[in-house]
Amino acid sequence: MFAKRAGWGVALCALLWGAGCASGPVATFEVQRPAKLSVPREVRKVFIRSDFVEAANDRLGLKAQVLERLAEKLNSLGRFEAQVVDRLDENSLNPEQETVTVIQGEVVSRAELDRGQFTDVATCTGGLGGRLSSIGAAAVAKEAITVDSWGGYICRKGNFKSNLTQAAFTQAFALAGLSGAPPKNQVVRTYRYRNLSFFVQATFSVTVIGPQRSTLAIRTDASQFSRRLVNQSSYQNVQEVHNLVVTFLGPVLRASALPTFPNLIRPAALAERSRPREVFYGSASLPDPGWHDLTPSERETVLNGLVEQSILGFVQTISPYRVKVEAALDSGGDAAARSFLESGKPLDARSRLEAISRGDRSASDWYHLGLSYEAGAVSVEDYEDARRFYIEALKRSSGSRVYAQGVGRIERFLADYRKLRQQTEGR
Repeated sequence: MFAKRAGWGVALCALLWGAGCASGPVATFEVQRPAKLSVPREVRKVFIRSDFVEAANDRLGLKAQVLERLAEKLNSLGRFEAQVVDRLDENSLNPEQETVTVIQGEVVSRAELDRGQFTDVATCTGGLGGRLSSIGAAAVAKEAITVDSWGGYICRKGNFKSNLTQAAFTQAFALAGLSGAPPKNQVVRTYRYRNLSFFVQATFSVTVIGPQRSTLAIRTDASQFSRRLVNQSSYQNVQEVHNLVVTFLGPVLRASALPTFPNLIRPAALAERSRPREVFYGSASLPDPGWHDLTPSERETVLNGLVEQSILGFVQTISPYRVKVEAALDSGGDAAARSFLESGKPLDARSRLEAISRGDRSASDWYHLGLSYEAGAVSVEDYEDARRFYIEALKRSSGSRVYAQGVGRIERFLADYRKLRQQTEGR
């Protein structure tokens, strides 16, 4: 839908299209792009066969959700009438009278919880200013701190951002009279972590059943979510290098205390404390995250997002889809047509402009007519018409960058479409 931006400003810089920048009202609108593969125009009905969608590796039981969301997405775009069916009697179809599409495939899903232990090297600062600055930097960066057993120094791993924060605190404390560089030492720390991961993969094929039977596309898309949770109470110092010897042992410590990971071979996956050794996993597979790892509402949000991402590429392969585009509206031409474009009614704008005779259309009218075809496009032919109208507007006003942007935008899309057609037809 069109969403006119307040005021006047710089129109869309043609970063992708090679044109310059133009002045004029800028609108963000939703346009339809044609499917990446051509499905015969006569095809309207789509049957998603649940009985032909494998779910042997669907450990999260998402098959029904994936299929229902696929049908909803296809129906919302308006090109097809899609429905999920448990079975389909192809003998009941009359291919001479109606051409239909059948979708089948496979859904794979899983979730895993990986627990283990990690090692890091933390720098510890002493003195009143050093302690205060470390605590302040750790609070800003939400970073875990430990206290060494030698002088009560505050230890934290640090990163570029939090180190800058600590430097700022140190300078502020110096201005307050806490001057001088704080004493430092280093410790090796261990801590426990949990890695949550969710994975969804959907494979679909499209078969057209009509006078001739043909498979148009087979596509696989996957989506993944992961999160690392650290047990803040598990931090403990296992080795310390005090201030007196850090000059000599610091380089050795840093070289010998590189982070260690659990073995990636699952039967041997284990994590070690300094003492004693503890086996987290034996030969069993990684467990499914529980409610204490991810709340039910969070889990639902994650899975809904993964399902959406797993079907998006397939939908755009067979159906026209919508994307948001920024373009400048011209200030001239028919006011009612321009208002229709601003309010997200490109078809009404098209009807209004086509009612004006060719000889009476201004350059602005030709440009807005092209914009109405681009915004309401359902086929490549609509984009070719939009290009023709943009070119007509540019002929009448050759100095307009706004019109040149329209031509460049459509030319780029059509070039990408032709390239895709060549690639798919050459397979």
